[in-house]
Amino acid sequence: MIKNFIGAIVLLLVTGTSFAQTGGLKGSVVDRTDSKPVVGATVSLLKQLDSSLVQKTITTNEGTFSFNGLMADSFIVKINGLNYQEYVSFITLKDTVRSLATVNLDRQDKDLSAVTVVSRTPPVVQKGDTSQFSASQYKVNPDASTEDLLKKMPSITVAKDGTVTAQGEQVKKVTIDGKDFFGDDASAALRNLPSEVVDKIQVFDRLSDQARLTGVDDGNSVKSINVVTKAGLKNGRFGRVYAGYGTDERYSAGGNASFFKGNRRISIVGNFNNINQQNFGSQDLLGITSSNNNNNRGGGGFRGGNGGGDFNVGQSNGISKTNAFGINYSNQFSKRATLTGSYFFNSSINNNQSIVNTETFLRPDTSLFSLQNSSTYTKNINQRINFRYELNIDSSNSLSIIPSFNFQTNNSVSLNDLKSFYGGVGNSKASFDTANTSLGKNNADRNGYNIRNTIQYRHAFDKKGKSISVSLNTNFNKNNSESITDVNYRYFRNFVVTDSTQNQFYDNVSNGYTLSANIAYIQPISKKSQLQFEYNPSYQKNKADQQTFSFDGAKYSQFDTLFSNKFDNTITTNNGGVTYRYTPNKDEMFTVGVNYQNSTLASDRIFPTKTNVNQSFSNVLPSLMWRKKLSNASNIRVFYRTSTNFPSVSQLQDVVNLTNPLRVSTGNPTLKQSFTQFIATRYSYTNSKTGRSFFANLFLQTANNFITNGTFVPTADSTIQNGIVLKQGSQLTKPVNLNGYNSLRSFLTYSLPVKSLKTTVNVNAGFSYSKLPGFANNANIITNNYVYNAGVVLASNISEYVDFNVSYTANFNQTAGYAATANNYVNQALGVQLNLLSKSGWFVQNDVSYQANSGLSEGFNQKYSLWNAAIGKKFLKNKVGELKLSAFDLLKQNQSITRTVDARYIEDAQSVVLQQYFLLTFTYNLKNFGTAAKQATGRNKVGGERMGNAGF
Repeated sequence: MIKNFIGAIVLLLVTGTSFAQTGGLKGSVVDRTDSKPVVGATVSLLKQLDSSLVQKTITTNEGTFSFNGLMADSFIVKINGLNYQEYVSFITLKDTVRSLATVNLDRQDKDLSAVTVVSRTPPVVQKGDTSQFSASQYKVNPDASTEDLLKKMPSITVAKDGTVTAQGEQVKKVTIDGKDFFGDDASAALRNLPSEVVDKIQVFDRLSDQARLTGVDDGNSVKSINVVTKAGLKNGRFGRVYAGYGTDERYSAGGNASFFKGNRRISIVGNFNNINQQNFGSQDLLGITSSNNNNNRGGGGFRGGNGGGDFNVGQSNGISKTNAFGINYSNQFSKRATLTGSYFFNSSINNNQSIVNTETFLRPDTSLFSLQNSSTYTKNINQRINFRYELNIDSSNSLSIIPSFNFQTNNSVSLNDLKSFYGGVGNSKASFDTANTSLGKNNADRNGYNIRNTIQYRHAFDKKGKSISVSLNTNFNKNNSESITDVNYRYFRNFVVTDSTQNQFYDNVSNGYTLSANIAYIQPISKKSQLQFEYNPSYQKNKADQQTFSFDGAKYSQFDTLFSNKFDNTITTNNGGVTYRYTPNKDEMFTVGVNYQNSTLASDRIFPTKTNVNQSFSNVLPSLMWRKKLSNASNIRVFYRTSTNFPSVSQLQDVVNLTNPLRVSTGNPTLKQSFTQFIATRYSYTNSKTGRSFFANLFLQTANNFITNGTFVPTADSTIQNGIVLKQGSQLTKPVNLNGYNSLRSFLTYSLPVKSLKTTVNVNAGFSYSKLPGFANNANIITNNYVYNAGVVLASNISEYVDFNVSYTANFNQTAGYAATANNYVNQALGVQLNLLSKSGWFVQNDVSYQANSGLSEGFNQKYSLWNAAIGKKFLKNKVGELKLSAFDLLKQNQSITRTVDARYIEDAQSVVLQQYFLLTFTYNLKNFGTAAKQATGRNKVGGERMGNAGF
């Protein structure tokens, strides 16, 4: 089977055909004053990509000119006539002959340096719900990545960890010319695609596969970016390889390469380093591990996605050694069939040391404080395979097959030292009393897989707009976990000290599958309206089996029934409804719908005792969406939907997790499904002439039967809770359903170009509020969290030789609730990036950031600066080689600090990070994009210059 699979992959990679068509360009040139033809003016045609000359000619006695035999591409047209101002125009030519409007040349008069520039693509235009940015209007250094290009664009921000936020929402998917690139991994595309091959960046809400099939928005859209590459880049190869070594045995090597022939595209990327570089998005594919990497705000290392380009601070906790490799393939075999696929392998070894300070609220005047020191070693291997096959059978029928395979193994060893004590709320030093201490070791080996597949079929009837679609979905998953916990505990009560030990082996296996379908029928009822009838059945089966064994002095042989459990869970759902869509014109659309859903949740505990919990739920799920173009520059979108969410099998399984007796947890088989209402409003304004844009978002969400963890902390010497003996200072957490969850989030961003500074200014502000219900010691608690944030970014647009970005952000957080006093903390960050490049190839790079935290726990209110710098030289022919000396953390101040707020607790964490090192890196750029066609007709001679940098 494996051989057949590999053979199929190889066959796909070596097949594919290419088709090339040619076009032309023609026009006429006249004097603006008297409208007479301008004879003998020189007309030059250059590629926008690298300004290389394609063809050159002169105007005829009638003032006309023409170019023939042109490949589809983006060009610059320059016209120079004696005693006339130079004329420059930017155009994109497809596989046709294009006629330019009559060109009017202005006489030069006294200003001999004047240049008339017309037809320049506006920096940003709004097309419906899509914001489209022209890459040619944003200046970046040579060899910059698409990620660097995005940082220049209004309403788009790129965090240090590579997370992209557009118009206030995190970008979940990036496509290249509408095709998938490494599945849903946004970082892989942006960090490995050179900016020099990008023509446009499109930001939009990507509909789900089901909604794209039916054409009706189902509310499951995600913020997406589509990268449109420059026309004509159908054949060739591009990429770069790099290798570097430095102090403290730090190293970094890798690169990327892409190969194109017609519609076939193959891309290979790799990254091997021990400095926290991550060329792909950090994804815990199966959920078999838990990490706080995405919450880290300060850890670091150079990022290696672009080799010789910019560097940034990585964001993983601890220090990681990474070996990553991936290959992406796409091909359009004909007008009807398209295939995309990718394989990704990532192996990482992480070492981390952390300090975590947690305040758990017990009573309005009392908290339990915990200080934990941990040392963790983790080895993780991820593999994933994605495919998408789309076939247009004929004009009425289409078929899509979308499988994915994810595999993961994880091994970890951790040492933990924990101390807990009582104190006054918000003040860890106030009349504290030691509760307990623990010192222990935990070993865990986990592995699992997740296999998904979606098959979609659509048939369009002869009547326009009438169609039926069927979607079948399968999902199979399995997780295995084996762990050993060996811990010594000490409890303090009234000057009495009690010691205990725990040494147990846990074998936990969980697996499940989901079968679902969706049938949608669309019936037009007028030219402007239609009805959609939909039915969605689903069946989900999950099994969990945990066995616990205690150490008998020689081996783990004593079966412990108290901490063992075998549990099955079945969820059956039938959902059906109707949606009405009204489209009075192309600038407005309104949809309203209602679904009825009936669900059953059956939980069966098989061991140690048989118990059945059966629940049935009925819900009416309304939805609404309204979109309207208010003007050529603005539009508004309002969206409302409702949904339900079922608890996971781990939340339902009532088995005691005693991995840490001070932090005991168990499931709750009586959990109900949650019911959520969500409202989103978005206003967009884009002025193509001035380059100004404004976006405003507002998100509201409420939830009934909100699933959260309740906490019980004994106040006596010991308490029996859920059959477990809890000593004073220990905690038991158990998932519960609570009402009262509310959240509000707003985001405003305004962008404008400052022509005098050749800089784009982005100003943003936002406010968010969340009401978090909690449950502590059998009492309901409410925590209100308020966050005010503001920021400004100045992104240069000077030239490829001068590049800078200046940013400032501030977050003001206020938390109030069960605790008697409010908890306020502030985070501020200032960043400056400056890159200078000379025409001879010398360059200097600087990245300086300053971060200040206040209002955190004692010892966590730290201010620090992180300064990274590099100097280097580009050399060899066409400057394809580069040698760079980089310095990371010149001031030796790098830190990692995070805060987590919950209804039951507030937690501050600090992790070890990379500190100062130096790295010498050599980078070689691969550039081979064929040659332009040679042809001569009359006085028009086609240049034979080699095409410059290109790619996708």
